[in-house]
Amino acid sequence: MLRGLYSAASGMYSLERRQEALADNLANVQTPGYKKDDTVLRAFPKLLINRIHDLNENAKVPVSGAPPIPGQSIPIGELANGVYAQERIPSFQQGSLVQTEQPLNVAIHDQNLPLQTINGRQIKPAALFAVQLSDGTVGYTRNGKWDLDANGSIVTSDGYRVLGADGKPIQITDSIRKEDLEITSDGQIIVQTGNQSRAAGRIGVAIVQNPFELRRLGGNVYQSAGPLPLLQNLDGISLQQGFIEQSNVDAGQTMADMMMTVRGYEANQKVIGAYDQSLQQLYSVGKLNG
Repeated sequence: MLRGLYSAASGMYSLERRQEALADNLANVQTPGYKKDDTVLRAFPKLLINRIHDLNENAKVPVSGAPPIPGQSIPIGELANGVYAQERIPSFQQGSLVQTEQPLNVAIHDQNLPLQTINGRQIKPAALFAVQLSDGTVGYTRNGKWDLDANGSIVTSDGYRVLGADGKPIQITDSIRKEDLEITSDGQIIVQTGNQSRAAGRIGVAIVQNPFELRRLGGNVYQSAGPLPLLQNLDGISLQQGFIEQSNVDAGQTMADMMMTVRGYEANQKVIGAYDQSLQQLYSVGKLNG
C-alpha cells in the first residue's frame, strides 16, 4: 500500500516540474527567438517480482514437468515505481518571422540546413548568433532584436554584445546611426553615408549540429560545452533585416497542456487521499482489536 503512495507522490512531483516548464514557456511567448522546453517524463526502472518457493507436498510449480527445487525463484510479474521528470529538452523549431522594419532587427532562417544523423537519430542542426556574455565567454542566441549602445557596439536586448565572424564584438563609430546600416542576407554589415557605402563587418553565426547538447543560461541564451566555429559563408542560412523571429511557443496549446497537467496532479492527489483513508481505517481497526 505504501508503494502506491510513493508512486502517486512521484507523479505529483513530476507533473509539478512539467507545469514549471509550461509556465516558463507561456511567460516567454513574446520573447524574440525563445525556444520552448519540452519536459520528458519517464518511468523508474521496473522491478521483477519473484516468489521464493518453499519445497512442500502441496507445491505445484509448472517448470517443464521438473520437480520443484528448494529456494527456486518463481516470477510473479513486474512492479512499476512511479515516474520522474528526466530533463527539459529545448525545441529548436523555427519561429514565425514578423516584419518590424527596424534596421537592427535581424532574423535567422535556417530551414534549408540538412538533417544530421547522430547516434542513429535524425537531428536538425540550428544556427545561432554569437554574443559576448558579461563574463567574457561566448553565448549563442536566436534573439535578433538589437540596438546600438553608447559605445557604438551592437548589443542584444539583454545587453550582450553581438560578435562578428572574426569572434570580436561588432563596433560601429559614434557618428553612424542605426538607420544607416544595411545587413545583407549573408551577414555583411554595410554602412551607408551619403552616396558612399563601406563594409563594417560580418555578423557572427554558428551552427550547432546537435542543439540538445546546448545548456540554457536563462531566457533565450545558450552555451556550448566547447566553442563553436563561426561561419564565413552562410550556406543554407539567410539573415533577414527588419524581421524578428518570434518564439515557437503555441500559447493555446501550452494553456491546454497546463490544464491537463493540473488534472493529472489532482488525480494523484485523490489517489493519495484514498490511501490515507485506508490507512486511517486500518489504524482504527488495529486500535480497537488491541
